[in-house]
Amino acid sequence: MRYLYKYNDLRQMSRNFKRPVNKQEDRTKEVVSFASDPSLVLEKIRYFCSYRERSEKEVELKLKSLQVPAGKVRGILSQLSEEGFISDERFARAFVRGKWRVNKWGRIRITFELRARRIPEKLIISALKEIDEDSYLLVLGDLISKKAKDIRPLKKGELNSGKSLNFRDKLFTFALGKGYESDLILKTLDELKI
Repeated sequence: MRYLYKYNDLRQMSRNFKRPVNKQEDRTKEVVSFASDPSLVLEKIRYFCSYRERSEKEVELKLKSLQVPAGKVRGILSQLSEEGFISDERFARAFVRGKWRVNKWGRIRITFELRARRIPEKLIISALKEIDEDSYLLVLGDLISKKAKDIRPLKKGELNSGKSLNFRDKLFTFALGKGYESDLILKTLDELKI
């Protein structure tokens, strides 16, 4: 049976807890402890890598934020890679699946984002193969039709926003911003008769 604390007990415990006066002091204490004990760095980075797939660049930036010496960063990255905590291939595949299914990004935008994270081109190409071509076109069609309902002109020739772009150009620009290929966007716009 669990012992549940009463409200007053919890208030008393929180009063006894000593908070750091200055956040900078607390941060320097944390950095000093990492510098003195390398196993703490590995433990913290292992946890950082375990709850989500990470690229090598993300882990490298995290190590730099923990003020790990530059000479030790390469060794820690290789150790994490050997232990299976870091894999750029797994990261690329998870990134493609997530950004396509959740955010409905197109291949072009996903490719740019992966390049920004220093993922090799060969891994990007293999990860993009996870996107099924038929469902890719269906999602593009759904995106365009939903956006068309949002910005549909009230009457012919009248625009909601007052900008000089016509209705079709707005939809084209929207889909292009999502990262879809221009030829597929034009084809979809023609199929939807917009």
